[in-house]
Amino acid sequence: MVALATRILAIAHRWWGIAFCSLFAMWFASGIVMHFVPFPSRSEGIAATMVERSSTEREQIICDQWTVTSEYDPDRPLTRITLDDASGTEIYISRSGKVVLVTTRNERLLNYAGSIAHWFYPIALRRHAHFWTAMMWWIALLATTGAALGAIFGLLRLSSGLTSEGLRRWHHVSGLVFAPILLSWTFSGFLSMDEKMFVHGGEMFRTMHKLDFPPLSSHPLLRSIAIVSLCLYGLAFSLSGVVLAWKRMAIQKAWPRPD
Repeated sequence: MVALATRILAIAHRWWGIAFCSLFAMWFASGIVMHFVPFPSRSEGIAATMVERSSTEREQIICDQWTVTSEYDPDRPLTRITLDDASGTEIYISRSGKVVLVTTRNERLLNYAGSIAHWFYPIALRRHAHFWTAMMWWIALLATTGAALGAIFGLLRLSSGLTSEGLRRWHHVSGLVFAPILLSWTFSGFLSMDEKMFVHGGEMFRTMHKLDFPPLSSHPLLRSIAIVSLCLYGLAFSLSGVVLAWKRMAIQKAWPRPD
């Protein structure tokens, strides 16, 4: 019975690895970027009169990549002003004449490798809020479920005495050691997508997912080290899963099982 369960989980884990390990690798890599360069947030500290002095381009827009969320709905249409400075600054002014957002060229570029990749945030998807939320919820659920099945598969292999070598052994052992941490981290990310699951649940799980709780919240350097370390480990672990899954598929294609 254990052997059959292990076999079924092995097949499921292999196909899940092909589908999701690359996704996990992208999540961990982009997570490092977005930790240091978060998505541009609403900012109202600049007087609109100061903008006029150095502006080179003015354009009225409804929304763009950085103002696609409903947070800016009361401010539309927006005026986007490009400043003639080395930072490539763009300033967004609401219809009431207030500055609501300031971005720089580097911030925008790095966000394509950070938050936009991490949250599947291109404007074509994000402007459809309900569809985007449902899509992210299901992807996160499938990814978390697959990771949990991988941990169960690892425990079954361990209990049955099956051994492995090289990269496969590293993937197996490190997966079992760090599974509770990584599963908690990814599961909190999944739960943070649903604001209605618990009262104030979304905010609570976002805090957990960002490791923004004591004592880490009061020690920014320690928190950054923890986040980067987890992301680097997760990236290496996910890439090893990609390699092992495709290697196994290549072996099966070259030497198929006899009927």
